[in-house]
Amino acid sequence: MKKLILSAFLATFILGMEAFAATTQTSINLGPFKSINVSGAFSVSLVRGTDYRVLVTVEDAYKDYLVCRVNSGVLSIGIDDRLVPMDVKLQFRGKGTPDPVFTAVVYLPELIQAVNLSDKAVLLDSEDVFDKGSVSFELKGSSCVKGMELSSQTVRINMLNKSTADFRLQCNALEVSCTNSVKLSMEDASESSVYSLQGSSKVVAKSRSANVSIKTKANSSMTLYGSGDVISYELGGTSEVDASGFDVPDAKVNMSSVCTLRQSAYRSLTLNLNGGSTLMFANDPQITIENIKSSTVTRTGTTKKSNSTTTL
Repeated sequence: MKKLILSAFLATFILGMEAFAATTQTSINLGPFKSINVSGAFSVSLVRGTDYRVLVTVEDAYKDYLVCRVNSGVLSIGIDDRLVPMDVKLQFRGKGTPDPVFTAVVYLPELIQAVNLSDKAVLLDSEDVFDKGSVSFELKGSSCVKGMELSSQTVRINMLNKSTADFRLQCNALEVSCTNSVKLSMEDASESSVYSLQGSSKVVAKSRSANVSIKTKANSSMTLYGSGDVISYELGGTSEVDASGFDVPDAKVNMSSVCTLRQSAYRSLTLNLNGGSTLMFANDPQITIENIKSSTVTRTGTTKKSNSTTTL
């Protein structure tokens, strides 16, 4: 009798799992678009093709609520959550139940200029599909960009909430804005790069940029490696920047509040420090002091002869 009950339970469980695994795949032909908006829990790949179309895979229970359309040159992909019945949502909320499957392969014959992700959307591997003049990315919610490599004249990245991203870029101008609790891994080769960090955002970057600008507020943090010609810092709040691994001749430092900076400019170093800030620097640059008030400056040499500590 126990065996019969167990067999019945297993059969019911397997049938339930099969129901969750039932998906629908649809190929949708579209008009031209220059940007893409992805919402929900969709995982998206971008592929060069001969025409504009999307190959979408969704759970059967969600197929009637799929959004995949082009309006004013913008492709929107997602699920209209307002129309999804509660009993459908509850199917995927039980303990141990798998997440619903939402995937999209976007085929496009022309290059695009913008990608906007929200909720739990994920942008996966993509071919050479981005405009060579300018491209922008905006990430909100818990969205994610994984292992993105691209080349364009100007790249703009705006990250909010708990979004995460991994980029490898070649460009002339790079602009990065990180707010809230975002996490960014970046490798760039550029003429100029600007990083603006707020909230508790965290950035790790390896840069080969002629001109770097780093602006931080609140509890944000950044680790910078690589090399450049000149770098400027504008730090505030309780933010922390470790650029001790960034090889650069000239640096200009503006700090306020109780922020912390580690850096290693080796030719010139211009300082404007206030409000309990802490600067630690290596090498033996020529120092120009514009202002130092209620701040600490510590020199930590890279050789035994230059090891010293000075508090101003």
